[in-house]
Amino acid sequence: MLDRVATLTWRRPKLVLALVGAFVVIAGAFGHDVERHLKAAGFTDSASQSERATELLRSELGYDPSPAIVVLVRNRGGGRLDVAQPAVRREVDRIAQALTDTRYVGHVTNPLRDRREGAALLERDGESLVITAGLSTQDVESDGGEAAEEAQRRIGASPLDVRMGGFAVSFNEVNDETREDLTRAEMIAFPILTILLLLVFRGAVAAAIPLLLGVISVLGTFLMLRVMAGVVDTSLFALNIATALSLGLAVDYGLLMVSRYREELERAGGATEEAHRRTVQTAGRTVLFSGFTVAIALVALVIMPQRFLYSVGAAGAAVGVLSAVMAVFVVPSMLALLGTRINALAIRRGPSVSERSSGWYRVAKAAMRHRITVAVGCTVLLLALASPLLSTTLTGPSAEAVPPSQPSYAVNTYIEENYSQGIAFAITVTVQGNATAAQLAPLQRRIAAIEGIDGATPFVRASPRAAFANFTPAGPALNRRSQDAVQAIRALQAPGASELLVSGNTARFIDEKESLIDHLPVVGAIIATTTLLLLFMLTGSIILPIKTLIMNALTLGASLGVIVLAFQEGVLSDLFAYTGPAAIEVTSLAFLFAVTFALATDYAVLVMARIKEQHDRGASNEEAVAVGISRTGRVITAAAAAIAIVFLAFAVSKVFFMKQIAVAEAAAVIIDTTIVRALLVPALMGMFGEWNWWAPRPLRRLQARFRFAEG
Repeated sequence: MLDRVATLTWRRPKLVLALVGAFVVIAGAFGHDVERHLKAAGFTDSASQSERATELLRSELGYDPSPAIVVLVRNRGGGRLDVAQPAVRREVDRIAQALTDTRYVGHVTNPLRDRREGAALLERDGESLVITAGLSTQDVESDGGEAAEEAQRRIGASPLDVRMGGFAVSFNEVNDETREDLTRAEMIAFPILTILLLLVFRGAVAAAIPLLLGVISVLGTFLMLRVMAGVVDTSLFALNIATALSLGLAVDYGLLMVSRYREELERAGGATEEAHRRTVQTAGRTVLFSGFTVAIALVALVIMPQRFLYSVGAAGAAVGVLSAVMAVFVVPSMLALLGTRINALAIRRGPSVSERSSGWYRVAKAAMRHRITVAVGCTVLLLALASPLLSTTLTGPSAEAVPPSQPSYAVNTYIEENYSQGIAFAITVTVQGNATAAQLAPLQRRIAAIEGIDGATPFVRASPRAAFANFTPAGPALNRRSQDAVQAIRALQAPGASELLVSGNTARFIDEKESLIDHLPVVGAIIATTTLLLLFMLTGSIILPIKTLIMNALTLGASLGVIVLAFQEGVLSDLFAYTGPAAIEVTSLAFLFAVTFALATDYAVLVMARIKEQHDRGASNEEAVAVGISRTGRVITAAAAAIAIVFLAFAVSKVFFMKQIAVAEAAAVIIDTTIVRALLVPALMGMFGEWNWWAPRPLRRLQARFRFAEG
């Protein structure tokens, strides 16, 4: 196949580039407004207890009794809000009616009209009141955003100080911030990548090719997400993450192929067809192998029920394949047209990124010479970096996700400080069945007496088959005390009920963690199995894939430990202008697991392919390792710097979990390409010697038959 690709891109490069150009035009036309077709984050599992409870109440009541929109009403000049004034009452009625007329709003509580329901919505000192709205839709994160925007338009200008907060409003603002973050990150990443590539290639023409490939991959990613959104609900956050991956991988693959072409030009003495073919057969094979390795690792996330995770998994897998395929066709076609002009417009003299590095050769030799000391030292260092994980505090989607610059942040903070937690973060208990009022009353008292519960409403019959009551947590929705209270409620038996269900922000967070725990072992097994299989087909060894899995796990642990230190412990909070909670977003851990393994395996493929090539040519184990690392040292360092720059550009995001993801991935790439690839890999390769290449004879024959090795 690669021979045919080499022939096509050598003989018909203009045709290939014309077809790619047509693809770019189509991708730009259909994918330019992709964010308008994407849904909100999607952190919930529809099969969880909290979601089943919400769906039950929505179907019986027509709305979720836990408010998703809260409207805070105060005097414009401050001071007491005189609710006895007719003008104030008329304005509050108008606002409540505007909410009632809003799409997806199923129930509105006006504290001046609904005395029983709204007593808690009047501030004790009389300076404000709150109007709440429960939604009639199950998808609060997406439909709630539309409701929030429409409610804002309907309320319009007011003589009073009217501001909106709550879960739906908060997530809508987070989504808006995410769209702005993408543009901001691209404006930061592209100029820095341009400078980096000019430095490593020392020539403008060579530096332009990876950047052009990055642009093509990003546009292709937009098209792919647009198509995906037409088939299945797709998370908006997949746009930022897939864009970062596509840009980083495309630059990496373009850099790898251009640098290998420069090597082949020097070896062949000019721009010959043989130099072209060798580039495609070697670097092209590695790029394809790497892209499919990334894709298979990320596609494992598709089994996760959360929209955020399955969207990132599907999008990331498509990005891996798209970036690799585009690199294999676009870069050789451009190289065929440029020939030796690839070195044109040099900005300064000196060794290029494609040349063998004597420094990396000496580092590899030294690591193998002191193999035990280096292996133990690197392992201890990585475990030390990972140790903060033992004290990790987890958090989930809540009002804490809203950046302080967004309007709802101040509203949510004010309500939290001046009203009951039950307004925005009530624990809703639903009793399914025919329990009587006499049976529900003692149940309500038992729940109200649980530690961590600070208030309660009586059970109300939603329909003949369900009743519900709201309970106020004594502290923040996601703290340990509130979670323990929900677990205690779920452990109760409800007389006369077929099932007792708990919903609300706290219950949703507990269910989110349990869903991840249930599904992650399967995801991990898929990633581990495919990594072992692919690396075996690349190297013909069963030892090297196992070592790679262990090293990947060390990289993952170290990178997660870094973000615990950075954000939970606050070590880097000032540097990254971090304003989120002192905790790690739980869903991000599943994403980071898959992506870190994918990128770590990607770099393992790039290194092992060159080491395998040298070993197949007859070099000893140690010489193959030293030469392979020296040949890839500059390339992979530049590639790692490029992808770290891309991720760190997304660290400017004001959304706290996007900042955590960006810093974790940048840390993972840096750790993997320095401590692991430069030191731990040669040390362990030196320790195992020729045993590195051992495999049972039947498996060796299988691998040799398919020739997945480079060259």
